Amino acid sequence: MVSATGLLNKVRETPRRRSCGPMTASILGTGAFAPGNVVNNSSLVESYGLDTTPEWIASKTGILERRFASPETTASDLATEAALRALEEASIPPSDVDLFIVATSTPDFTMPSTACLVQQKLGAEGAMAFDITNACAGFVTALDIAARCLQTNTEIVVVVGVDLGSRLVDSSDRTTSVFFGDGAGAVVLSSEGSGQVLASRVQSRGDTESLNVPVGGTMTMNGKAIWNFATDVFPDTVRYLCGKAQVPVDEIKLLVPHQANENIIRCGAAELGIPMDRVAVNIDRYGNTLAASIPMALDEALSDGRAKRGDLVMLVGFGAGLSWGGNLLRL
Repeated sequence: MVSATGLLNKVRETPRRRSCGPMTASILGTGAFAPGNVVNNSSLVESYGLDTTPEWIASKTGILERRFASPETTASDLATEAALRALEEASIPPSDVDLFIVATSTPDFTMPSTACLVQQKLGAEGAMAFDITNACAGFVTALDIAARCLQTNTEIVVVVGVDLGSRLVDSSDRTTSVFFGDGAGAVVLSSEGSGQVLASRVQSRGDTESLNVPVGGTMTMNGKAIWNFATDVFPDTVRYLCGKAQVPVDEIKLLVPHQANENIIRCGAAELGIPMDRVAVNIDRYGNTLAASIPMALDEALSDGRAKRGDLVMLVGFGAGLSWGGNLLRL
Protein backbone atom coordinates (compact mmCIF):
# COMPACT_ATOMS: atom_id res chain seq x y z
CA MET A 1 0.00 0.00 0.00
CA VAL A 2 1.22 3.50 -0.81
CA SER A 3 2.02 5.44 2.37
CA ALA A 4 0.50 8.87 3.00
CA THR A 5 3.93 10.46 2.55
CA GLY A 6 4.56 8.52 -0.65
CA LEU A 7 1.19 9.60 -2.03
CA LEU A 8 1.85 13.24 -1.26
CA ASN A 9 5.21 13.09 -3.01
CA LYS A 10 3.57 11.54 -6.09
CA VAL A 11 0.96 14.31 -6.19
CA ARG A 12 3.63 16.99 -5.93
CA GLU A 13 5.60 15.39 -8.75
CA THR A 14 2.59 15.37 -11.10
CA PRO A 15 3.30 17.48 -14.23
CA ARG A 16 1.31 20.70 -14.31
CA ARG A 17 -1.24 20.60 -17.11
CA ARG A 18 -1.70 23.95 -18.79
CA SER A 19 -4.79 25.68 -17.53
CA CYS A 20 -7.46 27.17 -19.78
CA GLY A 21 -8.89 30.67 -19.59
CA PRO A 22 -10.27 33.21 -19.72
CA MET A 23 -13.47 31.89 -21.26
CA THR A 24 -16.91 33.50 -21.55
CA ALA A 25 -19.30 31.54 -19.35
CA SER A 26 -22.06 33.31 -17.47
CA ILE A 27 -24.00 31.62 -14.67
CA LEU A 28 -27.66 32.30 -15.38
CA GLY A 29 -29.07 30.14 -12.61
CA THR A 30 -28.26 27.60 -9.92
CA GLY A 31 -30.31 24.94 -8.21
CA ALA A 32 -29.98 22.20 -5.61
CA PHE A 33 -32.04 19.34 -4.30
CA ALA A 34 -31.62 16.89 -1.44
CA PRO A 35 -33.92 14.11 -0.19
CA GLY A 36 -36.22 14.89 2.70
CA ASN A 37 -34.94 12.08 4.95
CA VAL A 38 -32.61 13.79 7.45
CA VAL A 39 -30.27 11.42 9.32
CA ASN A 40 -28.47 13.01 12.25
CA ASN A 41 -25.41 11.54 13.93
CA SER A 42 -27.35 9.95 16.77
CA SER A 43 -29.67 8.16 14.36
CA LEU A 44 -26.74 7.05 12.22
CA VAL A 45 -24.82 5.59 15.16
CA GLU A 46 -27.90 3.80 16.44
CA SER A 47 -29.18 2.41 13.14
CA TYR A 48 -25.73 1.33 11.90
CA GLY A 49 -24.52 0.08 15.28
CA LEU A 50 -21.30 2.05 14.92
CA ASP A 51 -18.54 1.98 17.51
CA THR A 52 -18.42 5.76 17.82
CA THR A 53 -20.40 8.69 19.21
CA PRO A 54 -22.27 11.61 17.63
CA GLU A 55 -19.76 13.96 19.29
CA TRP A 56 -16.79 12.14 17.75
CA ILE A 57 -18.33 12.37 14.27
CA ALA A 58 -19.03 16.07 14.66
CA SER A 59 -15.53 16.89 15.95
CA LYS A 60 -13.68 14.85 13.32
CA THR A 61 -15.81 15.76 10.28
CA GLY A 62 -17.98 18.78 11.08
CA ILE A 63 -21.03 16.78 10.02
CA LEU A 64 -24.17 16.95 12.17
CA GLU A 65 -26.60 15.39 9.69
CA ARG A 66 -26.95 14.21 6.11
CA ARG A 67 -29.77 13.26 3.72
CA PHE A 68 -30.52 9.72 2.54
CA ALA A 69 -32.64 8.99 -0.52
CA SER A 70 -35.36 6.33 -0.43
CA PRO A 71 -34.49 2.99 -2.09
CA GLU A 72 -36.59 3.77 -5.16
CA THR A 73 -35.00 7.20 -5.72
CA THR A 74 -32.38 7.42 -8.46
CA ALA A 75 -29.56 9.83 -9.24
CA SER A 76 -31.48 11.08 -12.26
CA ASP A 77 -34.45 11.95 -10.01
CA LEU A 78 -32.29 14.21 -7.85
CA ALA A 79 -30.40 15.61 -10.86
CA THR A 80 -33.60 16.44 -12.74
CA GLU A 81 -35.02 18.38 -9.80
CA ALA A 82 -31.78 20.36 -9.31
CA ALA A 83 -31.54 21.10 -13.04
CA LEU A 84 -35.17 22.19 -13.19
CA ARG A 85 -34.64 24.62 -10.30
CA ALA A 86 -31.57 26.08 -11.99
CA LEU A 87 -33.43 26.47 -15.29
CA GLU A 88 -36.37 28.13 -13.57
CA GLU A 89 -34.06 30.62 -11.86
CA ALA A 90 -32.44 31.33 -15.22
CA SER A 91 -35.84 31.64 -16.96
CA ILE A 92 -34.57 29.19 -19.58
CA PRO A 93 -36.92 26.48 -20.92
CA PRO A 94 -35.40 22.98 -21.15
CA SER A 95 -35.92 23.08 -24.91
CA ASP A 96 -33.28 25.83 -25.17
CA VAL A 97 -30.52 23.72 -23.60
CA ASP A 98 -27.80 22.60 -26.02
CA LEU A 99 -25.88 20.31 -23.68
CA PHE A 100 -26.38 18.45 -20.40
CA ILE A 101 -23.32 17.24 -18.51
CA VAL A 102 -23.86 15.16 -15.38
CA ALA A 103 -21.00 14.39 -13.02
CA THR A 104 -21.78 11.30 -10.96
CA SER A 105 -20.30 8.15 -9.47
CA THR A 106 -23.74 6.63 -8.86
CA PRO A 107 -25.49 6.50 -12.25
CA ASP A 108 -28.91 4.96 -12.73
CA PHE A 109 -27.53 2.58 -15.37
CA THR A 110 -24.22 1.60 -16.85
CA MET A 111 -25.88 2.79 -20.03
CA PRO A 112 -27.59 5.04 -21.01
CA SER A 113 -26.01 7.98 -19.24
CA THR A 114 -27.75 9.70 -16.36
CA ALA A 115 -27.55 12.93 -18.39
CA CYS A 116 -29.69 11.32 -21.11
CA LEU A 117 -32.27 10.42 -18.47
CA VAL A 118 -32.30 13.99 -17.16
CA GLN A 119 -32.72 15.24 -20.71
CA GLN A 120 -35.64 12.86 -21.21
CA LYS A 121 -37.35 13.78 -17.94
CA LEU A 122 -37.09 17.48 -18.76
CA GLY A 123 -38.32 16.98 -22.33
CA ALA A 124 -35.22 18.69 -23.74
CA GLU A 125 -35.28 17.13 -27.19
CA GLY A 126 -32.33 17.87 -29.43
CA ALA A 127 -29.76 18.50 -26.71
CA MET A 128 -26.53 16.55 -26.39
CA ALA A 129 -26.07 14.74 -23.06
CA PHE A 130 -23.31 12.76 -21.41
CA ASP A 131 -21.89 11.80 -18.01
CA ILE A 132 -18.45 12.11 -16.55
CA THR A 133 -17.12 10.09 -13.62
CA ASN A 134 -14.45 11.90 -11.63
CA ALA A 135 -15.64 11.40 -8.07
CA CYS A 136 -15.47 14.49 -5.86
CA ALA A 137 -13.64 16.47 -8.55
CA GLY A 138 -16.46 15.67 -10.96
CA PHE A 139 -18.23 19.02 -10.89
CA VAL A 140 -15.15 21.19 -11.48
CA THR A 141 -14.18 18.82 -14.30
CA ALA A 142 -17.64 19.05 -15.86
CA LEU A 143 -17.65 22.83 -15.57
CA ASP A 144 -14.24 22.97 -17.25
CA ILE A 145 -15.63 20.92 -20.16
CA ALA A 146 -18.79 23.03 -20.32
CA ALA A 147 -16.84 26.29 -20.48
CA ARG A 148 -14.75 24.97 -23.36
CA CYS A 149 -17.90 23.91 -25.23
CA LEU A 150 -19.34 27.41 -24.81
CA GLN A 151 -16.42 28.83 -26.77
CA THR A 152 -17.65 26.96 -29.87
CA ASN A 153 -21.23 26.95 -31.13
CA THR A 154 -22.83 25.86 -27.86
CA GLU A 155 -24.98 28.51 -26.19
CA ILE A 156 -26.62 26.96 -23.10
CA VAL A 157 -25.16 24.19 -20.94
CA VAL A 158 -26.63 22.63 -17.82
CA VAL A 159 -23.98 21.12 -15.54
CA VAL A 160 -25.15 18.83 -12.74
CA GLY A 161 -23.29 17.16 -9.92
CA VAL A 162 -25.26 14.34 -8.30
CA ASP A 163 -24.44 11.39 -6.09
CA LEU A 164 -26.07 8.89 -3.79
CA GLY A 165 -23.06 8.62 -1.51
CA SER A 166 -24.95 6.62 1.11
CA ARG A 167 -25.02 3.67 -1.32
CA LEU A 168 -21.24 3.55 -1.79
CA VAL A 169 -20.28 2.65 1.76
CA ASP A 170 -20.37 -0.32 4.10
CA SER A 171 -22.74 0.89 6.81
CA SER A 172 -20.71 -0.89 9.50
CA ASP A 173 -17.46 0.86 8.53
CA ARG A 174 -17.23 4.05 10.60
CA THR A 175 -14.23 5.30 8.59
CA THR A 176 -16.51 5.88 5.60
CA SER A 177 -20.18 5.56 6.56
CA VAL A 178 -20.26 8.69 8.73
CA PHE A 179 -19.22 10.97 5.88
CA PHE A 180 -21.57 10.51 2.96
CA GLY A 181 -25.01 11.76 2.02
CA ASP A 182 -27.18 12.15 -1.08
CA GLY A 183 -27.91 15.26 -3.13
CA ALA A 184 -27.67 17.15 -6.40
CA GLY A 185 -26.67 20.62 -7.54
CA ALA A 186 -26.82 22.30 -10.94
CA VAL A 187 -25.79 25.44 -12.81
CA VAL A 188 -26.99 26.91 -16.10
CA LEU A 189 -24.13 28.38 -18.12
CA SER A 190 -24.41 30.69 -21.13
CA SER A 191 -22.03 31.85 -23.85
CA GLU A 192 -23.60 35.31 -23.54
CA GLY A 193 -23.15 37.85 -20.78
CA SER A 194 -20.27 39.25 -18.76
CA GLY A 195 -19.42 36.15 -16.72
CA GLN A 196 -16.09 34.42 -17.26
CA VAL A 197 -14.06 31.42 -16.26
CA LEU A 198 -10.80 33.28 -15.72
CA ALA A 199 -8.77 30.11 -15.19
CA SER A 200 -9.56 26.41 -14.97
CA ARG A 201 -7.45 23.34 -14.37
CA VAL A 202 -8.14 19.70 -13.63
CA GLN A 203 -5.50 17.07 -12.87
CA SER A 204 -5.26 13.44 -11.91
CA ARG A 205 -2.82 10.89 -10.60
CA GLY A 206 -3.90 7.28 -10.87
CA ASP A 207 -4.14 5.72 -7.41
CA THR A 208 -6.68 3.10 -6.37
CA GLU A 209 -5.18 2.34 -2.96
CA SER A 210 -6.01 5.58 -1.19
CA LEU A 211 -9.70 5.62 -2.14
CA ASN A 212 -11.74 3.26 -4.26
CA VAL A 213 -15.15 1.68 -4.76
CA PRO A 214 -15.02 -1.60 -6.72
CA VAL A 215 -17.87 -2.27 -9.15
CA GLY A 216 -20.67 -3.71 -7.04
CA GLY A 217 -18.63 -3.19 -3.86
CA THR A 218 -18.22 -0.61 -1.12
CA MET A 219 -15.73 2.13 -0.39
CA THR A 220 -12.23 1.64 1.00
CA MET A 221 -10.42 4.76 2.16
CA ASN A 222 -7.03 5.56 3.69
CA GLY A 223 -8.06 8.53 5.76
CA LYS A 224 -4.56 9.79 6.53
CA ALA A 225 -3.48 9.63 2.89
CA ILE A 226 -6.60 11.49 1.74
CA TRP A 227 -6.13 14.15 4.42
CA ASN A 228 -2.54 14.80 3.34
CA PHE A 229 -3.53 14.84 -0.34
CA ALA A 230 -6.49 17.19 0.15
CA THR A 231 -4.75 19.67 2.44
CA ASP A 232 -1.94 19.93 -0.12
CA VAL A 233 -3.83 20.24 -3.41
CA PHE A 234 -6.64 22.43 -2.06
CA PRO A 235 -4.54 25.56 -1.35
CA ASP A 236 -2.11 24.76 -4.17
CA THR A 237 -4.95 24.78 -6.73
CA VAL A 238 -6.31 28.09 -5.46
CA ARG A 239 -2.89 29.75 -5.61
CA TYR A 240 -2.16 28.35 -9.07
CA LEU A 241 -5.42 29.55 -10.60
CA CYS A 242 -5.11 32.98 -9.04
CA GLY A 243 -1.57 33.16 -10.41
CA LYS A 244 -2.73 32.23 -13.93
CA ALA A 245 -5.47 34.85 -13.79
CA GLN A 246 -3.10 37.37 -12.20
CA VAL A 247 -5.42 38.17 -9.30
CA PRO A 248 -4.50 38.15 -5.59
CA VAL A 249 -5.92 35.35 -3.44
CA ASP A 250 -7.33 37.91 -1.03
CA GLU A 251 -9.60 39.26 -3.79
CA ILE A 252 -11.61 36.03 -3.81
CA LYS A 253 -15.07 36.99 -2.60
CA LEU A 254 -16.33 33.43 -2.20
CA LEU A 255 -14.40 30.17 -1.90
CA VAL A 256 -16.49 27.05 -2.61
CA PRO A 257 -14.51 23.90 -1.80
CA HIS A 258 -15.57 20.29 -2.01
CA GLN A 259 -17.34 19.43 1.24
CA ALA A 260 -15.19 16.47 2.25
CA ASN A 261 -14.48 17.36 5.86
CA GLU A 262 -14.92 20.68 7.65
CA ASN A 263 -11.46 20.37 9.20
CA ILE A 264 -9.90 20.07 5.72
CA ILE A 265 -11.83 23.17 4.62
CA ARG A 266 -10.70 25.17 7.64
CA CYS A 267 -7.12 24.03 7.25
CA GLY A 268 -7.04 25.06 3.57
CA ALA A 269 -8.73 28.40 4.17
CA ALA A 270 -6.33 29.22 7.00
CA GLU A 271 -3.29 28.46 4.85
CA LEU A 272 -4.67 30.74 2.13
CA GLY A 273 -5.51 33.49 4.59
CA ILE A 274 -9.18 33.48 3.56
CA PRO A 275 -11.56 34.10 6.48
CA MET A 276 -14.30 31.54 6.97
CA ASP A 277 -17.02 34.13 6.36
CA ARG A 278 -15.92 34.01 2.70
CA VAL A 279 -15.99 30.21 2.52
CA ALA A 280 -19.13 28.27 1.58
CA VAL A 281 -19.70 25.44 4.07
CA ASN A 282 -22.78 23.23 4.29
CA ILE A 283 -21.20 19.89 5.21
CA ASP A 284 -22.75 20.17 8.66
CA ARG A 285 -26.20 19.67 7.12
CA TYR A 286 -25.55 17.49 4.07
CA GLY A 287 -22.33 15.56 4.68
CA ASN A 288 -20.07 14.73 1.77
CA THR A 289 -22.26 14.50 -1.33
CA LEU A 290 -19.31 13.88 -3.69
CA ALA A 291 -19.86 15.56 -7.10
CA ALA A 292 -22.93 17.36 -5.74
CA SER A 293 -21.19 19.13 -2.88
CA ILE A 294 -19.74 22.10 -4.76
CA PRO A 295 -22.85 23.07 -6.78
CA MET A 296 -25.06 22.58 -3.70
CA ALA A 297 -22.83 24.88 -1.63
CA LEU A 298 -22.59 27.36 -4.51
CA ASP A 299 -26.37 27.51 -4.93
CA GLU A 300 -26.85 28.14 -1.23
CA ALA A 301 -24.18 30.85 -1.06
CA LEU A 302 -25.44 32.69 -4.15
CA SER A 303 -29.04 32.45 -2.92
CA ASP A 304 -27.90 34.05 0.36
CA GLY A 305 -26.28 36.93 -1.53
CA ARG A 306 -22.73 36.07 -0.46
CA ALA A 307 -21.44 36.92 -3.95
CA LYS A 308 -22.78 39.20 -6.67
CA ARG A 309 -22.20 40.02 -10.33
CA GLY A 310 -18.56 40.91 -10.92
CA ASP A 311 -17.21 39.08 -7.85
CA LEU A 312 -14.47 36.47 -7.95
CA VAL A 313 -15.62 32.97 -6.97
CA MET A 314 -13.25 30.02 -6.63
CA LEU A 315 -14.44 26.43 -6.94
CA VAL A 316 -12.01 23.67 -5.90
CA GLY A 317 -12.54 19.90 -5.83
CA PHE A 318 -10.46 16.86 -4.90
CA GLY A 319 -11.09 13.16 -4.51
CA ALA A 320 -10.69 9.65 -5.86
CA GLY A 321 -8.59 9.21 -8.93
CA LEU A 322 -6.74 10.77 -7.40
CA SER A 323 -8.19 13.81 -9.13
CA TRP A 324 -8.30 17.49 -8.29
CA GLY A 325 -8.79 20.89 -9.85
CA GLY A 326 -10.72 24.12 -9.79
CA ASN A 327 -12.39 26.96 -11.66
CA LEU A 328 -11.89 30.66 -10.96
CA LEU A 329 -15.05 32.50 -11.96
CA ARG A 330 -15.89 36.14 -12.51
CA LEU A 331 -19.63 36.23 -11.94
